[in-house]
Parts: sequence; structure tokens; C-alpha cells
Amino acid sequence: MSKSNRELINEALTLARLYWGYSQVEMAEALGMSQAMVSEIERGSKSVTLETLERYSEALGVKKSQLMFFAEEIEDDVPVRRGRLIIARKALDLLEKLKPSEHGCAQTPGP
Repeated sequence: MSKSNRELINEALTLARLYWGYSQVEMAEALGMSQAMVSEIERGSKSVTLETLERYSEALGVKKSQLMFFAEEIEDDVPVRRGRLIIARKALDLLEKLKPSEHGCAQTPGP
């Protein structure tokens, strides 16, 4: 079943936040809104206004049209991509911690 445009933009904003590595708290700070509001947007219980889309656009450094295009492209493929993004981010973080330091030895990963 096809999702509504509203659901797609809410999911796209969630994926964009995950891709850029923001927590909901960090995203809320960048957007100038509460974490609860970000959570409601991501769950789809709050509609995304043009003002909200503009805030995400500025915070992420992308055009509003790119966010809208991304929303249309993820239709019917969100759960798999969301999981992949989370795993990819964790893998990149681990690789960053393990990369050799200037002294030639790998850094010890933290907790």
C-alpha cells in the first residue's frame, strides 16, 4: 500500500537525521524546537509545515526540494534503509575509532 506524502516526508526527515548522525535532542537544538516535537514529527503525529521543512533544510545544509525528492524516493523501502543507516553509522564510528593515530597505532575504542 502506498504511503501518504505526509508519512513519507516524516520518514524522510527521520532518515536524514539518522544519516547525518544527529540524535533527536541534537536535531531539536539545531531546529530550535523541543525533542518532543521532533519525536512527534518522526512518528507522524505532527504534520511537517513549510517552516519546519525550512528549518530541517537549513540545519542539514540541503535544499527543501532535495528533502521532498528524498521523501518520494524512499516510498515502500523505509524500514530496510533505516536499519542499514543505523548499522552503517555505527560501523563508520567504529572505523573512525580504530583508524591509526598520527603515531601509527590504532586508537582503543571506548564504551
